[in-house]
Amino acid sequence: MKKLVLVASAILFSAVQSCDKKEGRKSVIAAENASDTNRDEKTERYVAEDGSSALVTVRNNEDDKSISIRSNNKTITAPWKSEGVYSNYDVEIVTKNDSVKITQGDNVITLKKARGQ
Repeated sequence: MKKLVLVASAILFSAVQSCDKKEGRKSVIAAENASDTNRDEKTERYVAEDGSSALVTVRNNEDDKSISIRSNNKTITAPWKSEGVYSNYDVEIVTKNDSVKITQGDNVITLKKARGQ
Protein backbone atom coordinates (compact mmCIF):
# COMPACT_ATOMS: atom_id res chain seq x y z
CA MET A 1 0.00 0.00 0.00
CA LYS A 2 2.84 2.42 0.86
CA LYS A 3 4.50 1.70 -2.49
CA LEU A 4 1.25 2.50 -4.31
CA VAL A 5 0.93 5.84 -2.47
CA LEU A 6 4.58 6.68 -3.20
CA VAL A 7 4.23 5.85 -6.91
CA ALA A 8 0.98 7.83 -7.18
CA SER A 9 2.51 10.84 -5.42
CA ALA A 10 5.60 10.67 -7.67
CA ILE A 11 3.40 10.66 -10.78
CA LEU A 12 1.32 13.55 -9.44
CA PHE A 13 4.45 15.51 -8.51
CA SER A 14 5.98 15.06 -11.99
CA ALA A 15 2.68 16.12 -13.62
CA VAL A 16 2.58 19.30 -11.53
CA GLN A 17 6.21 20.09 -12.35
CA SER A 18 5.62 19.71 -16.08
CA CYS A 19 2.68 22.14 -15.92
CA ASP A 20 4.80 24.76 -14.17
CA LYS A 21 7.45 24.52 -16.88
CA LYS A 22 4.90 25.17 -19.62
CA GLU A 23 3.61 28.26 -17.82
CA GLY A 24 7.17 29.55 -17.44
CA ARG A 25 7.75 29.20 -21.15
CA LYS A 26 4.60 31.20 -21.93
CA SER A 27 5.83 34.10 -19.83
CA VAL A 28 9.20 34.05 -21.59
CA ILE A 29 7.47 34.17 -24.96
CA ALA A 30 5.24 37.02 -23.77
CA ALA A 31 8.30 38.98 -22.61
CA GLU A 32 10.00 38.45 -25.97
CA ASN A 33 6.90 39.71 -27.79
CA ALA A 34 6.72 42.75 -25.53
CA SER A 35 10.27 43.74 -26.47
CA ASP A 36 9.33 43.61 -30.16
CA THR A 37 7.00 46.59 -29.69
CA ASN A 38 9.94 48.79 -28.59
CA ARG A 39 11.87 48.40 -31.85
CA ASP A 40 11.30 52.07 -32.72
CA GLU A 41 12.83 53.28 -29.44
CA LYS A 42 16.37 54.62 -29.44
CA THR A 43 18.33 55.66 -26.35
CA GLU A 44 21.59 57.59 -26.62
CA ARG A 45 23.82 59.51 -24.23
CA TYR A 46 24.17 63.25 -24.67
CA VAL A 47 26.42 65.74 -22.88
CA ALA A 48 25.59 69.33 -21.85
CA GLU A 49 27.99 72.25 -22.12
CA ASP A 50 28.81 71.98 -18.41
CA GLY A 51 29.82 68.30 -18.83
CA SER A 52 26.76 66.73 -17.24
CA SER A 53 25.33 63.75 -19.06
CA ALA A 54 21.76 62.86 -20.04
CA LEU A 55 20.07 59.84 -21.58
CA VAL A 56 17.78 60.80 -24.47
CA THR A 57 15.16 58.28 -25.58
CA VAL A 58 13.20 58.89 -28.77
CA ARG A 59 10.11 56.75 -29.41
CA ASN A 60 8.63 56.55 -32.90
CA ASN A 61 5.91 53.94 -32.41
CA GLU A 62 2.53 54.28 -34.09
CA ASP A 63 0.81 55.01 -30.79
CA ASP A 64 3.65 56.80 -28.98
CA LYS A 65 5.83 59.44 -30.62
CA SER A 66 7.69 61.16 -27.83
CA ILE A 67 11.07 62.07 -26.37
CA SER A 68 12.34 61.50 -22.82
CA ILE A 69 15.42 63.11 -21.34
CA ARG A 70 16.77 61.72 -18.06
CA SER A 71 19.45 63.48 -16.03
CA ASN A 72 20.13 63.72 -12.28
CA ASN A 73 17.34 61.18 -11.59
CA LYS A 74 14.76 63.47 -13.21
CA THR A 75 12.96 62.85 -16.48
CA ILE A 76 11.36 65.27 -18.92
CA THR A 77 8.91 63.70 -21.37
CA ALA A 78 7.27 65.49 -24.26
CA PRO A 79 5.04 64.30 -27.11
CA TRP A 80 5.84 64.87 -30.78
CA LYS A 81 4.43 68.07 -32.32
CA SER A 82 6.15 68.39 -35.70
CA GLU A 83 9.34 67.31 -37.44
CA GLY A 84 12.10 67.43 -34.80
CA VAL A 85 9.94 69.40 -32.32
CA TYR A 86 8.50 68.02 -29.10
CA SER A 87 6.66 70.12 -26.54
CA ASN A 88 4.85 69.66 -23.26
CA TYR A 89 3.34 72.52 -21.27
CA ASP A 90 6.08 75.17 -21.13
CA VAL A 91 8.97 72.91 -22.26
CA GLU A 92 10.00 72.77 -25.92
CA ILE A 93 12.57 70.25 -27.15
CA VAL A 94 14.08 70.60 -30.62
CA THR A 95 16.24 67.84 -32.10
CA LYS A 96 18.55 68.60 -34.98
CA ASN A 97 21.29 66.27 -36.30
CA ASP A 98 23.41 65.40 -33.22
CA SER A 99 22.07 68.04 -30.84
CA VAL A 100 19.05 68.54 -28.60
CA LYS A 101 17.93 71.98 -27.45
CA ILE A 102 15.64 72.23 -24.42
CA THR A 103 13.85 75.54 -23.86
CA GLN A 104 11.76 76.40 -20.81
CA GLY A 105 10.94 80.06 -20.50
CA ASP A 106 14.24 81.97 -20.59
CA ASN A 107 16.31 78.85 -19.78
CA VAL A 108 18.00 77.09 -22.70
CA ILE A 109 20.00 73.86 -22.38
CA THR A 110 21.90 72.49 -25.35
CA LEU A 111 22.93 68.84 -25.45
CA LYS A 112 25.33 67.27 -27.94
CA LYS A 113 25.67 63.59 -28.68
CA ALA A 114 28.45 62.01 -26.62
CA ARG A 115 31.53 60.73 -28.42
CA GLY A 116 31.23 57.14 -29.54
CA GLN A 117 27.43 57.24 -29.74
